[in-house]
Formats: sequence, structure tokens, C-alpha cells
Amino acid sequence: MFRSFLFSTTALVLLFSHVFAKDYFVNSSGSDANSGTLITSPFKTIEKSIASALVGDFIYVAAGTYTYGNGGTLKITQSNVTIIGQTGPNGERPLLDFSSMPLLNSNYGIVLSGSNCKIFGLDIKGAGDNGLSISGNSNIIEFCSFFECRDTGCQLKGGATKNQIINCDSYYNVDASQGNADGFAGKLDVGDFNIFKGCRAWSNSDDGWDGYLRPADDITTTLENCWCFKNGYLKSGAASSGNGNGFKMGGSDNKDLRHNFIMKNCLAFDNRVKGFDQNNSKGSTTLLNCTAINNGIDYSVDGTVLAAGKALTVTNCLTTKNTSSNIALIGGIQTFNSWQSPFNCTADDFETVAITFEQATAKRKSDGSLPDISFMHLKVGSDLIDAGKDVGLPFNGIKPDLGCFETSVINGTENEGIFEKTTLFPNPTNGRFFIRNRQGTLLKVYNLQGKLMLEQIAESDLQLLDLKDNPAGMYVVALQLNGKTSYAIIILMN
Repeated sequence: MFRSFLFSTTALVLLFSHVFAKDYFVNSSGSDANSGTLITSPFKTIEKSIASALVGDFIYVAAGTYTYGNGGTLKITQSNVTIIGQTGPNGERPLLDFSSMPLLNSNYGIVLSGSNCKIFGLDIKGAGDNGLSISGNSNIIEFCSFFECRDTGCQLKGGATKNQIINCDSYYNVDASQGNADGFAGKLDVGDFNIFKGCRAWSNSDDGWDGYLRPADDITTTLENCWCFKNGYLKSGAASSGNGNGFKMGGSDNKDLRHNFIMKNCLAFDNRVKGFDQNNSKGSTTLLNCTAINNGIDYSVDGTVLAAGKALTVTNCLTTKNTSSNIALIGGIQTFNSWQSPFNCTADDFETVAITFEQATAKRKSDGSLPDISFMHLKVGSDLIDAGKDVGLPFNGIKPDLGCFETSVINGTENEGIFEKTTLFPNPTNGRFFIRNRQGTLLKVYNLQGKLMLEQIAESDLQLLDLKDNPAGMYVVALQLNGKTSYAIIILMN
């Protein structure tokens, strides 16, 4: 049924590095005198599990509140450690509460200097500085939230490179001056090739995203499917004294450094000052299928002042206000945007141009993906559907739509779309692993001889599978939905 699979050198290294990996369990009702290696004998504190973990180990944190005071920063210096927050029976998650920390520079909640680590499903509140400070490389931070911190919720710095921040929220962060606390930031001395996907930033006192450089230069940051709204406002709703921009795509003290920003399918609305802001960056700015509405200025980029060899590219973007006071886009390559001929974008092109704060901040789906909204989705019959240019992003129909939301309705018929790429983690695994796909998917696990080892229906978009009673080796995971099938490989150690 399946071809034979050969281990590459990398796969062998991964396999043998995990053979002796341990699982550690943390529960607020546990004890640090416990072994921590059994779910029935958990540690009480996360710091005890971090101190115990070695390369390749997994830490499972039970739902509950974990309180930290002054000096309570969690430092993760190891590489290749996975921390997974577990959801309780009523949807509660692990909350790491640093609110009793005093306001102080470097009073971070979590400092991640290790590399190739994964953190999933934690809520981080009230740190005296950044909620999460990342200086390591190639880490994955997923389905986490950062809020009410006294500086930026999640910041990448110290040469941090190739990190992925996925499906995270950062909000209500405010510093004493109100001019530094952003939702997310890859700034100052940050490294190259960091990516944010599916994230939201709202009601931060300064900006939603900040890419201000000092002294890093000529680096690239990518944002995909991210939402940014109500920045420049406080939790109370009052205006802050911060910058109040949504996506701040660079800037530097002498206005000469180059932060290359790539924005795909991003949405900015109701930010106090600007939606998409170049902020004197001299790097390339690329906006593909982005949407901005009801910001002080929706788009603010001057392509004529970029450094030699740098370019401004704006394609398939839209706003409902096609005026110079709302679109400060100068120069560069601007094609297939709503403010250009032959388009005449109005509120009538959309299902709705209104969204409540409750809708925008709604609970994420069980797999961490963004909630479904009708806001700024094109209405059937709009001439902005199938009116864009193929820029390499997924689309339905004969051409891409304009804006950040691709309509699933083509000529009045619901489009099933493609079968989504499967994500398995942790992989390799000691037996228990998560699979992200659609609820209702038929999941089948086969060994390499084609024998069916496990079969079940996914009860949610994030499904837990258990192979701990099976022999170590490689297995094929088959997913079937709506007549389509996808395959993935899982490596099991036990």
C-alpha cells in the first residue's frame, strides 16, 4: 500500500535525539517534590519542569493559574524543548500571571534564548516588561496570548531569527509612557526572517506591530493573515499618548535603516493614526491582498525615498475611502488596487463594513485559527471578486479577489476549496501527538506494511491521537474528508 521509506541523516539524528526524551507534567495542585514524569505525580511549578528538561523533552502544563512575583522570570535556555498548555474541561487554559511583578526594564515574563523550542497554548499576563522576550532562533510560538504587560506583549530581539509566531493574540499592553508597549515587535537588534501568521493585536498603547530598528539593518519580516485594530487606545477605550499605528513597518533614529516588510492578507482597522505605516523605513515594502478601513490614514508608504535596490509593491489591496487623505501611497508598483481604475470600491461591495469589538476579539477556533467574521468580506456580485492579479497566494475562481479575504462563493456556488495541509506536533513523538485539520476528518494511521493501527473521527480541528502502545518507528497518517485524502508521516519513539 505504501512505498518503503529511508531515513535521511537528519531524520536519524532526530530519532536518536528523542529516544531518551522525557515527558514532564505540571499542575498548580502538584508538588515540586514529585517526580514530574507522571501525570499523577506532577510538578507544581513550570520553572521546576524547565530546570529539569533536556533537549527533546516535553512539558505538559495543566489548566490553572500560575502566579509569579518579582524575580519570577521564566528562562528557557535549552534548545528543542516543547511546552504544551492543556485545556481544561470548560475550556480554561494555563494562565501565567506576572501581575505582581513591579514595572521594571527586563522584568520579562518568559525569556526564550534557546532555539528550536515550541510553546503552545499559554496565556501570559501582566509582566513588568515584555510578556515573552525571544532572542533564540527557529522557535515556534503558537496559540498563546499576551496581555496587560507593561511593555510589548511579544518581542523578538537580540538577533532572533527564523522564529514563527502563529495564531497568537497580544492586547491591552501599556507602558508608563504609553509610547513603547506594542502588541508584537521584531525590532531594535532583531534578526532576519521572522514570520507572524494568523495573529491579532489590539488596544496596545503604542502600535500593533513595531519594526523600528536600532542597530539591525536590511532584515526581512513577514506577516500573513494578521489583524490589527484599536491600537493607540487603552483598555478603557480612551486614546493613549502612543503612536497609535496598526502595522509599523520599520523606522530608525536617523531614518536610514532598511526593514523589509512583506504583508500578505493582513487587515488593519480602527487604529487611531495609521493602518499600514512605513515610518521612514528605507527597506522594501510589499503589500499583497491587504485591507484597511477606518484608520486615521489607511496606507502610508513613500516608495520614492527607499534605499537603492529597494522597492514598494502594492497589489490586490483595498480600502473603501479612495482619497489622498486616506491613502498616502507614493511611487512604487501599484497594481489591481481598489483606488485604481477601473474600480470604484464602496461599502456596497461588502457583506458588512461594520464590526463590533466583541466580534473582532471573539474566541479563536479550537485549533487556534482566527474566528469567522463577515466584516470586509466581498459580497456576491461585487466587481472586486476575481479582479486581482495572481501573486502566488491561494485563491478561488479564475483570479484572486481584492483584499485580505478570498470569497468562497463563486457564481453563487459554495467552493469546497483545497484540502488543507496537515500539521502534526510534536513530531517525532513519544506516543501522544496533535493533528490539526478539520473537524469531522476521518483519521487513519498505518504502519509501513500498510496495516491499519488506528482509526477515528476528528472531534475538533485540533485532535489528540495516541500511539503509545505501538512499536517505535515511522507511521503514515491518512486524512479523508469530502472525498479528498491527505497523507503525513509521524515518527514514534517509545
